[in-house]
Amino acid sequence: MARGVHIPAMIVVVTGSTGFIGRHLVDALLERGAEVRALVRPETPRDSRDPRIGHWEADLLDDRSVRESPVWDGVTRVFHLAGVTKGRTLDQFRAGNVFPTANLLAALAARPGRPPRVVLVSSQAAAGPAGDASAPVRETDRPRPVEAYGRSKLQAEQAVVRYRDSLPITIVRPSSVYGPGDRDFLNLFRQERHRVAFRVVPRDHALSLVYVDDLVRALLLAAEHQAAAGRTYFVADEAPVTWGELYDTIDAVLDNTPLPVRLPSPLLRLAARGGDFVSAITGRPSIVNRNKAALARQRWWLCDSTRAREDFGWRAEVPLLDGLHRTYNWYVEARWLKPPKAARKPEQATTEEQTT
Repeated sequence: MARGVHIPAMIVVVTGSTGFIGRHLVDALLERGAEVRALVRPETPRDSRDPRIGHWEADLLDDRSVRESPVWDGVTRVFHLAGVTKGRTLDQFRAGNVFPTANLLAALAARPGRPPRVVLVSSQAAAGPAGDASAPVRETDRPRPVEAYGRSKLQAEQAVVRYRDSLPITIVRPSSVYGPGDRDFLNLFRQERHRVAFRVVPRDHALSLVYVDDLVRALLLAAEHQAAAGRTYFVADEAPVTWGELYDTIDAVLDNTPLPVRLPSPLLRLAARGGDFVSAITGRPSIVNRNKAALARQRWWLCDSTRAREDFGWRAEVPLLDGLHRTYNWYVEARWLKPPKAARKPEQATTEEQTT
C-alpha cells in the first residue's frame, strides 16, 4: 500500500481503474477514505468493475460523451490512467492514448469553477532510452521515443500543453512497473520456471524498475503537492538493474536455475515480422511485434527520479527481491502460476526407498 500519504476527504475520478496500476490506486484511495468514481468505457466487462466504487460510462473517443458525463460533479482529483499498451500501428495507439486524453482535458477545462488536480500517467517510453549507463534520462532531456507506443504517450503529454494555464496538471512517467496483477512480469516468471529459459534481452542491458505500491504513493504525492502542478516526473527505483540481475533474482524467488538460451537478434526480428503479419490478419496485437522488438533492442532503459524526491519527497521503498517475492506469491494465490511442487517429507522418501 501507499504508506505515508495523507489524503483528505475528496472525490476522485480514476480512468483505467480496471487495469494493473488502476486497481492498486483504487485500493490506496479507498484506504484513505476518498470517494472514488471510475470513468469506464461502455464495453468494460461488468465482472471487472470494482463493486466498492461507482462507475460512469462514457465513450472516451467522443468528446461530447466525456464532457457531459455527470462523473465530474464535485470532483477534486483526477487520475488518468486509461490507455492501451498493445497495438500494431501508431493510429491504434493514438486512438487509445492520445484522443481520450485530449477529450478528458477539454471536458475538465470547459467546466466552471475551480478545476480539479489532474495526474496524467504517461510512461518512460515517451522519453525513450538513455544514451549511456552513466546518464539516465531526465525530465529536461529532449524526448526520443523509439516505437509507436512511446510516440503516442508523448503525443498525449503534448495535449497537456494547451491546458497548462487552465488546469493544474502533473505528468508522471513511470519506469517499468511490476507487482501483483502485472502480466508482463508474469511472462518472465513463466519463462524462468522451465529447465531451459529462452531469453530475448541480453544480460548486460539495464533498466529502471518501480514496484507498483511505490508508484501509487508517487501518484498520490504528486496530486497533493502544489509544487508538482505543471511539472513532469520520472518515477523509478534509485538503483537500476541489469537484465542479468533481474533473471537471477527471479530464479532465486523460484528456486530454479534454468539453462539460459539467448535468442539471436535476427530470430527476434523474424518473429516480430511474423507477429505483425498475424496481427494484421486477426486484428489482435501479438505479444511479439515490431514495437516490442524495438523496445528490447535498446540497451539502457534508465531514468532519473531525483526531481520527484526533491519536489515532494518520494523515494522507492520496496527492494527488488522483496517486490518479486510479493509478485510471485500473488501469481500463485491467484492461480496465474502453478504452485511449486511440494518437497517430499523425509519419512515418505524413506518408506518409498524401502519398498523399492
